[in-house]
Amino acid sequence: MNNIPVPENRLHALDAVRGFALLLGVAFHAAMSFLPGLPPGVWSMVDNSPSAFLGDAGFVAHCFRMSLFFFIAGFFGRLLYHKLGSRGFWANRAMRILLPLIVAWMIVAPLVFAIWGMGASKMFNGAPPAAPPMPDGWFPLMHLWFLHQLLVLYVAVIALRAVLVRLDPAQKLRNLIDRAVEGAIRVPIAVFVLGLPLAATLMALPFWIYWTGIPTPDHSLIPEVPATVGFGTAFIVGWLVNRSKNSLAAIESRWFVHLVLAVIATGWLLHTTHVTPIAAPGLTRTLFACIFGVAVWGWIFGLTGAALRFLSNYNPVRRYIADASYWIYLAHLPVVAVLAVWVGQWPLHWGIKYPFILVVSFAVLFLSYHYLVRPTFIGKVLNGRKHPRGRPPTSPSPSAPTPSPMTTGGSGPVAAMRGVVKKFGTTTALSGIDIELHRGELLAVLGPNGAGKSTAISLWLGLTEPDAGEVTLFGGSPLDVDRRRKLGVMMQDVELVKELHVRELVALAASYYIDPMSVDEVLALTGTTAIANRQYGKLSGGQKRQAQFAVAIVGRPRVLFLDEPTVGLDVQAREALWSNIRALLAKGCSIVLTTHYLEEAESLASRVAVLAKGRIVASGSVDEMRALVARRQVSCESTLTPEELRGWTGVIEATMDRARLVITTSDAESVVRRLLAADANVRRLEVREAKLSEAFTELTKEAA
Repeated sequence: MNNIPVPENRLHALDAVRGFALLLGVAFHAAMSFLPGLPPGVWSMVDNSPSAFLGDAGFVAHCFRMSLFFFIAGFFGRLLYHKLGSRGFWANRAMRILLPLIVAWMIVAPLVFAIWGMGASKMFNGAPPAAPPMPDGWFPLMHLWFLHQLLVLYVAVIALRAVLVRLDPAQKLRNLIDRAVEGAIRVPIAVFVLGLPLAATLMALPFWIYWTGIPTPDHSLIPEVPATVGFGTAFIVGWLVNRSKNSLAAIESRWFVHLVLAVIATGWLLHTTHVTPIAAPGLTRTLFACIFGVAVWGWIFGLTGAALRFLSNYNPVRRYIADASYWIYLAHLPVVAVLAVWVGQWPLHWGIKYPFILVVSFAVLFLSYHYLVRPTFIGKVLNGRKHPRGRPPTSPSPSAPTPSPMTTGGSGPVAAMRGVVKKFGTTTALSGIDIELHRGELLAVLGPNGAGKSTAISLWLGLTEPDAGEVTLFGGSPLDVDRRRKLGVMMQDVELVKELHVRELVALAASYYIDPMSVDEVLALTGTTAIANRQYGKLSGGQKRQAQFAVAIVGRPRVLFLDEPTVGLDVQAREALWSNIRALLAKGCSIVLTTHYLEEAESLASRVAVLAKGRIVASGSVDEMRALVARRQVSCESTLTPEELRGWTGVIEATMDRARLVITTSDAESVVRRLLAADANVRRLEVREAKLSEAFTELTKEAA
């Protein structure tokens, strides 16, 4: 169950939720200076126009925004861990979490201290009181505490996972947990149960101001119990939701119920904070802690479910905002705080000053992201990639109709690369290549090892993104899940689940597609019926390739990627696979073939592209490729010997093949005329074009 992939269209919704949680934090901090009764020094400024409305709105946002963030972080954490493996995961988290934490703190902390000093001086007319002594272990994490907490949770949850894997090798316990999580969300009782651990820690606090909710762990590197329990629960549940096959669907189906529960619970909490703001032992404190947990989980499930229901489609604006939200949250505190100091004593209503702070803050932060972060190495660190300025957009069009699996999506290419550059460190894998794939054609991509073939395929599959240029698939981004559902892939270096039977592997692959072939149909088509009930791990190399081909085509792909498809196949199986490829082409499927068997490309290809050192050195039909090589082959039966011909003008090589004289020449017409003049008894004379293999060798030699 834990191997079921999450449909990627849902990830657009979850990205939007994560961005919303972070941007809501900016709005929350912008409201801090307007809170009624705020003691001086807690924030950079106490505004002269306090707002009870912003106080209530701040409480509502504060009670769920970071729990929501950690829930999404847990979901994506497991996704990333299983995608990259343990070593890759920790390398990624060091780059995108630990490094920003260290660098941002070194830059932001001095600015925040200076701004707080400015605000104190302004509030106390130039004579601020001395700062109180800090307790032992004090460390000002400020708003960056969430990165520190995230690292702590990564370590704890992955360590717990290692223990569970050892104790539960058959996954019986984990599968039981999956079903329990899904059932609790669907009923729904999870919203009432999941907050109980947090409620217990809040009730145990010696001093608790209701409005603060979960006390912010921003003043020490030592993890604090309420935050670790509350945010850790959210993180673990997010991790488990990613494990469970149907939990996201359950959250989506109950979004409205959860939002209603969240609103009711939050309303009671607000009323209580107005009556008794400081918690005292007794029934009210117990009820507040428990209902606070209901509110937190009601908002988490309600907002996530609503996003899954209404925001699952790809939207370039939402994607841009989600990408920007990480930088904006890291950088926002000095901007918001200095604006609060600036406007704090203006003789204006909070209804003017608060929107002013928000608008100016977001303008500065989005502009800095667009020009200083998104196209630079900072964007690569924070978002995993750079977006070069002036690069044409590759966003998919959500409103465009989706063609049926075997029909054309228009007159343009089904896949294209334009000016694509891809580098790995100092190595340039692709250097400004332009290539197109059209409906119903087989494009053979040829090249020596290291030429860039695998990189090009990875770009079209959406497994990596270009550093410059444009990659399109069906007219949009290869990252869009609706477009990727129209693909089939058969790679050379691949291993399927060894314990599953071939029939089960094909059925599993079919379940990912909207309109797949039946399992029996694809087994018959690919000649794998005889091995359908055999475990994949017990097949021969050739049989495994046949099973992989069946998995690749079961979804009726519009574009099929084949990487060395006939390696390990006997002659009969190879001919059968070629026949299936020709049938797919006749139905309108487009195929990208990479192969070292050049006779395979010569037999199947509509068009050939030759890659060398990251560049396309030639592209065209097989005949056009042959024509690029100025040589022909002349063969005949003759009394002349190869030694006599090797000195002739235009003869490159002359050999004997049994009783036939074989001449490779750059000027076939002149050689044939001289041959006939020298030997009047020449018989069975043939002249043919160069083979594709000869053209390939010549082209790659020139590129080198």
